[in-house]
Amino acid sequence: MKVYFLKRFLELIPIFFAISIIIFVIMNSMPGDPLLQMRMQNPRAMANDPQRMKELREYYRLDDPLPLKYFTWLKSVLTGDLGYSSMYKTPVIDLIASRLPNTLILTITAWLIGLVVALPIGILSAVKKYSTFDYTTTVFAFIGISLPSFWFALIAIIIFSVNLKWLPVSGMATYGVTGFWNIFVDRLRYLILPAAILGLVQVASWVRYIRTSLLEVLDQDYVRTAYAKGVPDRKVIIKHALKNAMIPIITIIALDIPYFFGGALIIETVFSWPGMGRLMYQAVISSDYNLAISCLMFLAIITLISNLIADLLYVLVDPRIRMGRKGA
Repeated sequence: MKVYFLKRFLELIPIFFAISIIIFVIMNSMPGDPLLQMRMQNPRAMANDPQRMKELREYYRLDDPLPLKYFTWLKSVLTGDLGYSSMYKTPVIDLIASRLPNTLILTITAWLIGLVVALPIGILSAVKKYSTFDYTTTVFAFIGISLPSFWFALIAIIIFSVNLKWLPVSGMATYGVTGFWNIFVDRLRYLILPAAILGLVQVASWVRYIRTSLLEVLDQDYVRTAYAKGVPDRKVIIKHALKNAMIPIITIIALDIPYFFGGALIIETVFSWPGMGRLMYQAVISSDYNLAISCLMFLAIITLISNLIADLLYVLVDPRIRMGRKGA
């Protein structure tokens, strides 16, 4: 297990550097001069002084060759220096540290909502295949896959916030609320809509994957043998069928973790949730180079970690999977 984990982890290191090169090159290929963007954002602090502009170009090493700029940037990143945000006028690492907990609360809650809803529906849809329940879930799954998340978010705001007035429209907390229980309830009210939309949108595709994977296993001989021996239906489904159908299910659920961080960009923007997604959106809109590239690298790291988690879960579900064995 430890050797398997170590080998998988070492495989991610060259992938990380390859992704960093791609992101760095793309960001440096964007049109426009960073200094001009900074002067537009703060014209008083950056007057049109040629000597001052030359000093700034040398300070930010804007005229260095691209490979040299990359290695300089990579060295700074590996030492924890992510640069300075031109929009917020504060270190990027401080911005990420302040916004990351908010995004983790939103995405983890949404991921759990999606898993809790999709797993039983997918199992029932497979067990009751070609029934009214199966056809109904199929129709709703196709609708959920087809419609964008921001549309669901706007409809939810209209229904639950504007018309029914049950939940707040946007934000994360009400100013002036005191007391542990009151703060908890207040934060929960703000969390319900964005987390539910982010999680339920993904339920549509998860239900289809779970149903398809489980149907393939339910047609196997050992499952029919278990039924013939009189094993209770629940035990056959949970112990025999579902366990052997978990590999593709784990793949899609674990590898969709980056989706929740990427999808949070839209949801956090719609609901004005102060998280990483909204921060990334504002960085791109404002051409905040250091902040945008750091957010993109963060998303890449989350994707690599999700792959590693999926690999580890494979071993827990099926111990036969090992790097050293044929076919692994």
